[in-house]
Amino acid sequence: MLLNRVANVVVRRLGLRRFRGADLLMLTTTGRKSGQPRTTPLMYLDDGHRWVVVASNGGADWEPGWWLNLRAGSPGTVVVNDTKTPVTGTEITGSERERMWQLLNDKVFDYNSYQQKVSRQIAVVALVPTA
Repeated sequence: MLLNRVANVVVRRLGLRRFRGADLLMLTTTGRKSGQPRTTPLMYLDDGHRWVVVASNGGADWEPGWWLNLRAGSPGTVVVNDTKTPVTGTEITGSERERMWQLLNDKVFDYNSYQQKVSRQIAVVALVPTA
């Protein structure tokens, strides 16, 4: 969606750390087809030893590129408060997903409104620091 791309550019250029009332991290992955680095600002929930994000793609009915890249094995890098951390991304499933989905909706953003618009189940993703 063009609006998502424009918002991402604005957030990155202004160096915003919050958006729509939520904390932001910057996730960089390597394009699975292009081989080029791609950076995406994402709202997140700090879950102690990991960051939890939602592959909502702004409510679009297709998976975001960053999630496809991580699923294809691309390593990622997260920047939070000027600290850069290498990460891997794994989908949270089952009862843990339901618990995290509720927390994300309560504390970060109304992702339920996006889920109602799409036919896919929106992935909840744990970004876990690597050694």
